[in-house]
Amino acid sequence: MEYLTVGTDQITKELFVPVKDGGKALFKPDGGLWLTEYNTDSYNEWLDFLIDNPTVFFYKNRSLNIWRQPCSLVILNKNSKIYRLFDDGSYDFLRYNYPLDTSRFSYEKLAKEYDGIFVDVLKLIRNCDRKQADRIIREFSVSSLLLFNLDCINYYQSGYVLIKPFDFDYYVYEDTGYEIVTDKVKKRIK
Repeated sequence: MEYLTVGTDQITKELFVPVKDGGKALFKPDGGLWLTEYNTDSYNEWLDFLIDNPTVFFYKNRSLNIWRQPCSLVILNKNSKIYRLFDDGSYDFLRYNYPLDTSRFSYEKLAKEYDGIFVDVLKLIRNCDRKQADRIIREFSVSSLLLFNLDCINYYQSGYVLIKPFDFDYYVYEDTGYEIVTDKVKKRIK
């Protein structure tokens, strides 16, 4: 499976921020490397979300040119240990085996045994208690892979996303789109 991270075209251990459990009001943690599934060079769930939500797009932007966002295409090692959160049972397993408080699990504890966690928002909508699913979906927004360490990455390819410029006030009336361009050079984490 291929994954895409938007916002950086360089993945290094020096830049990596270890995962930390979120505050009392948050389900989502801080740190780690956030990615989404990469299906083709013309579609990405996170990019679609950003374009459909210009305030988040502005907030998340760190590029000098908002219409050209750095990205990296990431390929994991075959033996990567990724936990899949997709239903009540997988959520309860985390709460009981890696507790943070009565209703949340600890990403820091989970990171001691797993390389990352894949939160499948669409399956949670169909297979999870409404209250639990609503909170996770509200904070994650899209299905996401959160890596706890970089050792599970086989290689990555630097790239950029060319976003077709649009008017932030009238984006719903415009034909928005983007192109994902990646280098052919396969880079290893150093």
